[in-house]
Amino acid sequence: MELKVSLKETLTLRPCEPSKRQTIELSGLDRISPAILYTIFFYKPQLSDELSSEAEDVVERAKRALQKVLVSWFPAAGRLRINEGTGKLEIDCNNEGVTMIIAATDSKLEELGRLHEYKACYENLVPQLLEADDVSVNPLVVVQITRFACGGFSVGVGSSHALFDGPGAFNFLASWAHVSSGKDECDLLVPNHSRDGLLHAIYSPNSSPADASSIYEQDHIAAIQDLYSIPMQAMASNDRCWETALATFSQIDPPGGLQLVTLCIGKEVVETWKGLAIEQGKLSKCSTFDVLCAHIWKARVKALMLHPRTNICLQFPVDCRSRMDPPLGKNFTGNAFVLASVSCKVSDLLQEPLHNTIWRIQAAKDVITDEYIKLYAKALESSDKFFPSMRELTIVTDWLKFPFNALDFGWGKVSSAAILATPVPETAFLMLNLEQSAGFLVRIGIGRQHVQDLITNFNNFNY
Repeated sequence: MELKVSLKETLTLRPCEPSKRQTIELSGLDRISPAILYTIFFYKPQLSDELSSEAEDVVERAKRALQKVLVSWFPAAGRLRINEGTGKLEIDCNNEGVTMIIAATDSKLEELGRLHEYKACYENLVPQLLEADDVSVNPLVVVQITRFACGGFSVGVGSSHALFDGPGAFNFLASWAHVSSGKDECDLLVPNHSRDGLLHAIYSPNSSPADASSIYEQDHIAAIQDLYSIPMQAMASNDRCWETALATFSQIDPPGGLQLVTLCIGKEVVETWKGLAIEQGKLSKCSTFDVLCAHIWKARVKALMLHPRTNICLQFPVDCRSRMDPPLGKNFTGNAFVLASVSCKVSDLLQEPLHNTIWRIQAAKDVITDEYIKLYAKALESSDKFFPSMRELTIVTDWLKFPFNALDFGWGKVSSAAILATPVPETAFLMLNLEQSAGFLVRIGIGRQHVQDLITNFNNFNY
C-alpha cells in the first residue's frame, strides 16, 4: 500500500549535559557489522481528537527525555570513525547528536493491516540516511515519530550494531521511555559502555592464545569451523571496506528476489512441543527458543530443497555477559554475543525427530564457555572477516526476551512491532506476537520461489 508521510520537523538532539569528549575502542564483536538496524513500534490511539494538544505535549516530552537519557547514554550521540593507526572502527563520543524527525500521515493504523508484517511503505516511517563514503558522517541513532490520522503513533528507531547489541539497544529505548513517561529516573540502569573489560579479557596473558593469525584457521572454534565447511561468498579485508562487504550480500539474492515473511504460531502449540521434547527426548528442560529455533531450521531447509548430502549449519547468538569470567554485567551496552553453531547433513536434519534437533541446539549452547568466548572474540580481531553462504546457513536471533510492550513513552503500551530489512535479511528473528497475547512471530527472509513451501512447512505441526 501507499503511505504518504509529511516531515514536519528535523532535529539534532544532543545530551542536555554534554559529556567530556572521549573515544571508545570497539571489539571485534562490535565491528563485525556496523550497519544501522531499524525497528518500528506502533501505538494505537489512546487520546481523543479533542486532546490533540496533549498528544503534542507527549511528543515534546519525548524530545526532552531523549536529551536527558543521552547524558548517560552519550556514545549514542557520537560518531563512528576509523582509527588511522589500527584501521579499526571506534566511537568518537563528540556529542554531535541523534537525528529525530517528527512526521505525520493522513493514513490510519488500521489501514496497514497486520502491523507486525513488513511492508515496503514502512521505510517511510524511519529516517532515510544518505550513503556516505565517510563512516563519521551519519549519526549512530536515528528516530522518527509519526502521528497517524487515527491518533495513533509509530516510533521508528535505527541504531548502529557497532554501538549496541540487542539488550543494549533495548535498555537504551527502555530508559528513554521510562523518562518520557514521567517515571523516577533513580530507577534507571546505569549503563556501562566501556569495552575495556572485554578487550582486557581477550588479551590477558592468562587467556588462551589464538595461534592462527587468520580467522580461516580457527578450527578450534565451532562457529568458525562449521562456516568453513560451507563455501564462502564474501570477505572483508578490514573495517575500511565493510560497506563493500555488506553490498556483496545483495549479490547472492535468489532469482525473483527475496521476500520478508512473518510467520505466526500459537503458544499452546509451542508448549505441546516442549512437553513432547522433554518426554520423548528425555531432556531435562526445553525453552521456547529451543523449539522455535529447531522448527524454523527444519522448515527453511526443507523449503530450499537442498541436496540430502549437503552440509548445513545453524547458528544463533548467545549472550555471554554472564558466561564470561569475570562477568560483563547486565548493564554492558556493547556487543556481547558470540555464535553457537550446529552442523549436519540435510538428510540428518529432516529425518530426525524434533527432540534430536533440540538436543543439538542445547549442546551447542553448552560449548559457549569463558574460554570459547575469548577465543571467538580474539579471532574476530584478525585482519579478515567472514561472511557466509546464505543458503546452507540458517541464522536465528532471539528477541523473545525483549518486553517491547513495556516501551510506554506516555501514549500507551506498544501495540505491535516490525523489523525492517537487515544486512543479512535471511536471518530469522523470534519475537513475541504483541497483537496476539499468547503467540510468537518468526520474521525471516527467503527467495520468493520458496515462500509458499516455507509457510506450508512452518504450519505443519505434525511432530
